[in-house]
Amino acid sequence: MARVGVFYGWVVAGVSATVNSLAWSVRSTFALFYVALLGEFGWARGEAALGYSLSWLCLLVFSPLAGWLADRWGPRLVVPIGGLVLGAALALTGRVETLWQYYLAFGVLGAAGIACIMMPAAAIVGRWFVRSRGVAMGLISAGSSASAIVFYPLNTWLIVSFGWRDALAVYGLLVAAATVPLAALLYRDPEAAPRPVVAAAADATEPTWTLRRALATHRFWAVFVMWGLGVIGYQILTTHQVAHARERGFDVATLAWVFGLGGAFTVAGNLLGGALSDRWGRGSVFALGSLVGVLGIAGLAGLGGPADLPLLLLYAVSQLGFGMRIALLTAIPADLFPGRHLGAILGVANGGGGLGGFVGPFLGGWLFDATGSYSLAFTVAALAIAGSAIAAWVAARGRPRRQPGEGGSERVRALRREGPPRLRRGGGERGGDGGRPEPPM
Repeated sequence: MARVGVFYGWVVAGVSATVNSLAWSVRSTFALFYVALLGEFGWARGEAALGYSLSWLCLLVFSPLAGWLADRWGPRLVVPIGGLVLGAALALTGRVETLWQYYLAFGVLGAAGIACIMMPAAAIVGRWFVRSRGVAMGLISAGSSASAIVFYPLNTWLIVSFGWRDALAVYGLLVAAATVPLAALLYRDPEAAPRPVVAAAADATEPTWTLRRALATHRFWAVFVMWGLGVIGYQILTTHQVAHARERGFDVATLAWVFGLGGAFTVAGNLLGGALSDRWGRGSVFALGSLVGVLGIAGLAGLGGPADLPLLLLYAVSQLGFGMRIALLTAIPADLFPGRHLGAILGVANGGGGLGGFVGPFLGGWLFDATGSYSLAFTVAALAIAGSAIAAWVAARGRPRRQPGEGGSERVRALRREGPPRLRRGGGERGGDGGRPEPPM
């Protein structure tokens, strides 16, 4: 019996999950260093938070650039560059003395490093998978969500042991030392996989999704809005959830284990959402996750005091829904715009998320200052989550049917890499999604 090897796309997905976790940990543990900066320099909270917001806003520039570079040079070069840049940004942040130095090191240079890691990491996985794309994208999203579970205690220990400045230097060294060899040694271009004869024949007639062509479609802008509104809603919540719960009388120890539980549900949601979307469709699963998330927001907004712990637990469990959504943010555009320009297309679409990440935290705080409570802010968050679900539905439902000969090369190559199809007794491919092959046994 011939030995069947592991499909190399799963190795690529594992690498992307790991480097995504390293890059996203800079965001998920920012609060630790934020408190240290406030204590060291006595900056106003808005001034200190602006560095974090800049790291989102700069994605409008760096995400498209990182995607374009990945399409041109490949993730084996761009992701290690991102690891070095992000590591340097963290080390330099640990040496700042002024606000402008902090904004430049963390806000600008940090954004460049994050973009050069995460955009190519998502694009390469999107090109390796077709049949199991949702599962693969869920895996790399789970890596991002799990970053807080791993790096929050690690960075806490580093700060306590070495002080925040040296902790950032060690942290930056760890990010660079892990990212560079993983990406440089283990990433492979899917185009190096064996090509079936029909794929070569289809190349002559296959229309190529370029960035310009994608920008001319309503589906691309639906994806942009999906990212933007989704991140606005999510960042309002994650930025202000602790402050709201503390004002309602919950102690720090309770919040630590409840929000830790929420993180675990987010990871589970990433994996569940990706897997379900391969069966039920991206738009349907995104809508289901949004509904669960909005129910959780209602629980958070309804907190009156420590006796309302069940409502806080409802919010923690609802992170399952948010995780289901996160897994599809890259899967949907990867479905719509496959090909060798996916990195650039993903990068521009992610600019919507960068804009949302800049607006969300500030908007939540401004609404609190204007009204004296988070009720309106959480209502806006729920509306933004619902709006992003509508945009995702438009994008996923708006995908045109492929005409004969259209898009054949890219799909056939990807399916060939994932494994041979099972055949019916009559010799034809098993039905469902255009003759989608079953996984090799």
